[in-house]
Amino acid sequence: MKKLLLITTVLFTVISFTSCKEYDPVPMIWEFYNYDCEAVSAVYAPDYVNQVAIAASPEYNGDITLKCTNYLQLSIIPDYVTGTSDNVEVGYTLSKIDDTTIKVTFKPIEKVTDESIYGYVIVEGINGKDANSTNISIGRVKK
Repeated sequence: MKKLLLITTVLFTVISFTSCKEYDPVPMIWEFYNYDCEAVSAVYAPDYVNQVAIAASPEYNGDITLKCTNYLQLSIIPDYVTGTSDNVEVGYTLSKIDDTTIKVTFKPIEKVTDESIYGYVIVEGINGKDANSTNISIGRVKK
């Protein structure tokens, strides 16, 4: 009887531990549109800290549009109210176009050093009960 109780306890413990899997949110998936592929580098890599990396030269003037294909509501952090994020030093404005689309607008900057400069923005996505965020790195690099 003790042996049966021991086997039952071990079996119950194993089942309990294997059934408690932590919930992992689905990574945000991004697509890029309406940009000059020669002037702007845009990379989506969900396995890295900065899942989206965008770079352009300091003299570049133009836009790139990013669309999240799997979350229905986006918010730009830290500015939920206006839906924009400005970085004068790096020379870009990130703005929310609609619920799933954002746009980065580059303005030319005067670069004082030969080093690249970067700004970082977090975009949150919500889809029902699921929520996740993407780190976006926006840089100006000398080509």
